[in-house]
Amino acid sequence: MDKIQRIHPLDKLIKDDSLFMLEALVPFVDYRFKKLLILYIKYKEITALLDSFAKPGYISECGFDCHPKSTEDFISGICNFLPGDFSSMLNQVKQMQQMQGMMNMMNSMNMNQSENTENNFNQFENITTNQPNSNNDSLFDSIISILDEEKSSKY
Repeated sequence: MDKIQRIHPLDKLIKDDSLFMLEALVPFVDYRFKKLLILYIKYKEITALLDSFAKPGYISECGFDCHPKSTEDFISGICNFLPGDFSSMLNQVKQMQQMQGMMNMMNSMNMNQSENTENNFNQFENITTNQPNSNNDSLFDSIISILDEEKSSKY
């Protein structure tokens, strides 16, 4: 399996490398000591985290001050820390949304094209049957009235 291991900001907050060594020892200790060892590790992690949150600058340095500009930036940032299965699932959802957007755009273009075709057909029908087009007549009348007003104002 080709997994890329990324370091989460929470892992950066804890500077005590001995905790990682203790975590590595858990599978090798006797069963009756596993629970105590795990509780001790978690206690040390919690105290280290609480100490770290007292330093806002350090929190930002570790990557806890993200401000994505878009939903896409937000999702891609989250995918950096998710296991491969979740990350690929979110990428598939993102691709499906993009395809849906393209299909919607194509549908709207087809609708506009069919409306234009219908309007052109109606105009052609009006011309061939010598029926006046009300939009053209009103525009023509408006232009004539403007020209008449200019003539009368000159004299």
